[in-house]
Amino acid sequence: MLEKFIRNSAISLIVVVIATSCSSENTQNSANVKTAAVEHDSLSQKQQFPKDTLEQRLINLGLVDVQALNPDIFVDLKYSSEDNFMKTNVYGKLKKAYLQKEIAEMLSQAQKELTKKNRALHLLVYDAVRPRWVQYKMWDLLDTIPVFRRSKFVSNPRNGSVHNYGAAIDLTICDQNGKPFDMGAKFDEPREIAYPSKEQHFFELGLLNKEQIQNRKLLRQVMKLAGFYNLDTEWWHFNGMTRNAAKERYEIIP
Repeated sequence: MLEKFIRNSAISLIVVVIATSCSSENTQNSANVKTAAVEHDSLSQKQQFPKDTLEQRLINLGLVDVQALNPDIFVDLKYSSEDNFMKTNVYGKLKKAYLQKEIAEMLSQAQKELTKKNRALHLLVYDAVRPRWVQYKMWDLLDTIPVFRRSKFVSNPRNGSVHNYGAAIDLTICDQNGKPFDMGAKFDEPREIAYPSKEQHFFELGLLNKEQIQNRKLLRQVMKLAGFYNLDTEWWHFNGMTRNAAKERYEIIP
């Protein structure tokens, strides 16, 4: 009897220890999940500042209105309207394009290069500095796409996009009436037809024509002359520097 009692007591003790351990582990896991959720919330939802203060915050941070440097640059901020893939105005009343001063000066130089080729042509800016909370919103809206593919369309906000530092620009070329050139794929087009790296492929398929490719090449040419480089997956996107260089030089725009 004594031996049986000891054996049963030992089993009961083991069950209690396991149950306690699992409970502790579940509590810790729950805490970790809550911590991650709070971290994401603090970097996205809580940093959605009042829209009407955005421009003043950018000015206070030392960013520059690109048209103040060169009025020949046209601006149509797509995220200040519903004409974007989110179908949402996230910039509110903001109508001007802001960049870090040296990047704005580079963009002004790109416009000068374009003017040399044709005085009737203008750069048309679709997006310039992009606060990090907007990057989170864009990232979350694409949450049905696996992370390794999603980053081809939107930089992971945890890493910080070059846009978030005010050192990247999305743009096209337009005529003097503001009519955009035909690039064969719209701004923010996720399909591969927007990839500069696959232009020849789509030309051979008859889905891009010579004029559309020449228009893209003209944009790349004037931007490269000013010191920008483009992404091979977005005909409209140009960086003024690498992300690492931007991190060293600037603070991220929250």
